[in-house]
Amino acid sequence: MSDPILMEALDAGRAAAEARMTETIIAGVETEAVDPDTLETITIVTPTYAGPALVKYPTLTVSDQDAGGQQYTAAQVTVGVPVSAGVLPVDSIITPTASTVDQSLIGRRYRVTAAPQSGQVTSHRHPVEELN
Repeated sequence: MSDPILMEALDAGRAAAEARMTETIIAGVETEAVDPDTLETITIVTPTYAGPALVKYPTLTVSDQDAGGQQYTAAQVTVGVPVSAGVLPVDSIITPTASTVDQSLIGRRYRVTAAPQSGQVTSHRHPVEELN
């Protein structure tokens, strides 16, 4: 049995989170196939979601990482979508197509690296890596 006060608060939080989503994205799963005419490998995108989102770089501070003796800098980027959109599959490719606050996000590409937190959340915040 669900608590009506909790559900009311959660619904209000989800509406507020969606109202703050300033980007429009297209997300999809990419697969490779061979073009029968050219015999070249092509990428086919199967869309899984199109709609509002929030691309967030949570901090201007980045962390230095050491992998295999190589130093690199990493910042965790997240892309949040409404809970009603469902969870985007890991390895989905996300491309912002519009933004009301940052036009430089349009056309960037991100790959979903893990499942988002679940449960009593106001949006599904997917950890992503930037591809370009």
